[in-house]
Amino acid sequence: MKRILKTTLIATAMALCLSSPLMAAEVASVGEARQEAARHLATLVNDAAFNHALQGQLHKNQATLADVLRDYEPKDVTRGEAAKEELRDLDRQAIRYRGLDGAVLSLLDLHISGTGGQPLANTRGVWTATIVSNPVTHQKELVAYDDRGTEHRYPADAAPGVPMLVVESTSAAAVSAGMRIMNESLRRGGLQSEAPRPKSRIGALGAPQEDVSVLTDIYLTDDREPDTAGDAEVFAIISGVNPEGKPEIVNVDMPWLDHDKRWYKPGQDFITWRNFGANYVNVQLFEDDGDFNYKELTKAVVSAVGDVSLLVSPGAPYALISAGLAKIANTIIDVMPGSWFENSTDYIDSFYMLERGSHYTRDNPKVGARGWATIGLTPRVIAGPQPKAYVDKSTGTEKPGKSNL
Repeated sequence: MKRILKTTLIATAMALCLSSPLMAAEVASVGEARQEAARHLATLVNDAAFNHALQGQLHKNQATLADVLRDYEPKDVTRGEAAKEELRDLDRQAIRYRGLDGAVLSLLDLHISGTGGQPLANTRGVWTATIVSNPVTHQKELVAYDDRGTEHRYPADAAPGVPMLVVESTSAAAVSAGMRIMNESLRRGGLQSEAPRPKSRIGALGAPQEDVSVLTDIYLTDDREPDTAGDAEVFAIISGVNPEGKPEIVNVDMPWLDHDKRWYKPGQDFITWRNFGANYVNVQLFEDDGDFNYKELTKAVVSAVGDVSLLVSPGAPYALISAGLAKIANTIIDVMPGSWFENSTDYIDSFYMLERGSHYTRDNPKVGARGWATIGLTPRVIAGPQPKAYVDKSTGTEKPGKSNL
């Protein structure tokens, strides 16, 4: 009996020794996956081979973790391969928690902070970090590890002035994939009438007229993203009623909008009016902080907005349309800080009752309800045989619209 027990214990210990390096500990959220990745990376920063792999992948002080791990060739193969597999497993878990299974091959990214924008010469002695939500205060904070693995915590906007590798989960590819998932789910849930057509190109002469509002200018006073966390990832939710008078919601990715306190001139086709029956929509801007699940977020929106008893005739009086659109917009905001993700998507601003054909300029802009975003819009008629008149909201006069032909 003793021999059997001893043999069993030895076999169990060997199994644990063999299996534990191949898979990271199970985490409960995207934030935990990033934090565990930062902790693991702290054991690699003094490795010259890791520094070489990182330097080869850095572009504008950013790199994809999967690419760095692919190039990392440690001298201690056993230890190095175990660390690589642990990090890869954390990447896989992060993908799952963001609802991006099958949509992206990797999610976790690294960016350099604390160098004043200058390139990082060497990783030796560099700290590793990520932004998480404090479970008690629910405020963002920076969790950092020095090169000895000691943990440090700071307010997100009060990071120490030391070079750091910051782990993120908001790559442009991930947000783009998330927007596709959300729009597809909204269509399946009956809250989006049709898939968006290719931008600004409808077809040949004689094709039906297409009205769009182009986002010409935008300025954010606050993008809700700490400087330590790097670039912001902003997206818009446009809501209104479709031609049948039912709720209509479209998500728009804005990958170029990565910093506040500067003007951008994107020229992006922003509102496609064929999706909407009434001549008004609401637009809400959010910053994706990398912690929410796209699939779960869309389920929450579909469920909440689907429960809104709403049927507004596109020709209804302004007050009735305004009340209906406000109900939809407020419902979207209400579901955003859901308990199913750790650090809620950050709400930036809202633009209420934007009218078809409205024209705003940088000199005479439309300011959001919170005052945190300012935009310029211009109408465009695509594939229409004749230019269309629109109301210039900056002057109150009638002007001819643009044709793309």
